[in-house]
Amino acid sequence: MKIRLLDNTEFQHAGGAVQMALDEAIFKEYESKENESEYPITIRFYNFNPSCVTFGYFQKNSTLNHNYIKQNNFEIARRITGGRAVLHHHDLTYSVVVHKSSGFFSESILENYKYVADALLCGLSKLGIKAELHPALRKKPGEERTPSAICFDSPSYLEVKVDDKKFCGSAQNKTTNCFLQHGTIYFDIDPKIHYLCMTPPENLKGLDDEMIEFSAEILKKSMACISELNIEKKPDFTDLAESLKEGFGEAFKFEVEKKSLTESELKRFKELNETKYAGGKWNMMR
Repeated sequence: MKIRLLDNTEFQHAGGAVQMALDEAIFKEYESKENESEYPITIRFYNFNPSCVTFGYFQKNSTLNHNYIKQNNFEIARRITGGRAVLHHHDLTYSVVVHKSSGFFSESILENYKYVADALLCGLSKLGIKAELHPALRKKPGEERTPSAICFDSPSYLEVKVDDKKFCGSAQNKTTNCFLQHGTIYFDIDPKIHYLCMTPPENLKGLDDEMIEFSAEILKKSMACISELNIEKKPDFTDLAESLKEGFGEAFKFEVEKKSLTESELKRFKELNETKYAGGKWNMMR
């Protein structure tokens, strides 16, 4: 068994509709198979061009600030994974699809998170980044708070933290045969842009610039990014992708091999992109 690292370079820097259609195409192909003996795991590393706000499958479209997003020439795309909204801007996004044939698949979503988190920690350690996992424990009564629409305003169970700040947000979709997980790591962060993209206009009414700056600074206190880390060499996209690739190989104990999409995956991708993601109706379903 091997891990397939997707090597279609035309998808490494692409728009939101293309990236989400491709991830779903791979996921659906794995879902359709009872067994996948050669490449039971597929990983890929990419970013969004132009920058894009992705939001969770169950999240309401109205939780986003559509006017501000449009003014900044960003895109919007709904994910098939859960979780809250993420602005993909100066970041690396990973996606991993794991088939049950791999031996790294559980009925527990948290166990699946742990499999992937261990790979992320292994990869980050190669760059001198000392990361840890947020506990998989529920908070005590009175410690819970209502989350915002922003994924990075707080870490969730088994997400990766650095200096007690959220460093990698993740979201998952699981079926009988496989799971898909997305995650994002930032190279740099402008908290005000994040805050304004994912705060609807009605929540901004009555707020002056000082209050908005204050809210953005509160958000920044929960987010970690590579530019702020105290490490000898700050990795770029290529460095980070290479280290994470090695981390996945070591954590899952599989050889990582670069391969392209199969013909059936490419066909499914084209259909999903044309009929689901490119039209925009998918984004408005909630």
